[in-house]
Amino acid sequence: MDAEVGHMEFYAGDLSAMQGLVSGLVEAIDLNDYQATMWANEESKNLGLPINARASMFLWLSDPRWRFRDHIRGDVFITGLPDEEGDTQSMPMELFQLLFRTAKYRTEVQTGGDSWAGNRLEFEEYFEAAHAVLDLATRWRLVTHCRVVAA
Repeated sequence: MDAEVGHMEFYAGDLSAMQGLVSGLVEAIDLNDYQATMWANEESKNLGLPINARASMFLWLSDPRWRFRDHIRGDVFITGLPDEEGDTQSMPMELFQLLFRTAKYRTEVQTGGDSWAGNRLEFEEYFEAAHAVLDLATRWRLVTHCRVVAA
């Protein structure tokens, strides 16, 4: 079972804190759809760290090229994308609100065009909704992108 999802603060650029959070060397994975960066252990596969289902789903929602092709392993943390000088930024407030301050979630999909479509199903937890929409994407091959939004 994945560890609980939570939030914390640390000083930007504190490499030792970053490495401590992932138990080793850090690897940055940009999640452009979220304007965020996921940080993981660079050697997680070689070390045989357990699959992190929540982090994997988060990656798959952000970039469909990864969907069901690779998994994130071990603990991760998320920050904002780097600024113009390459300095780590805070997680975007919109993403923070979605993950930590939203009471109910819905799912939406795209099937080739630019418009998003969804239904009235509501979920109490972000990753419950993520699992549902990714499951739909495996069964409905026309789905090109999927996302979780506030209800």
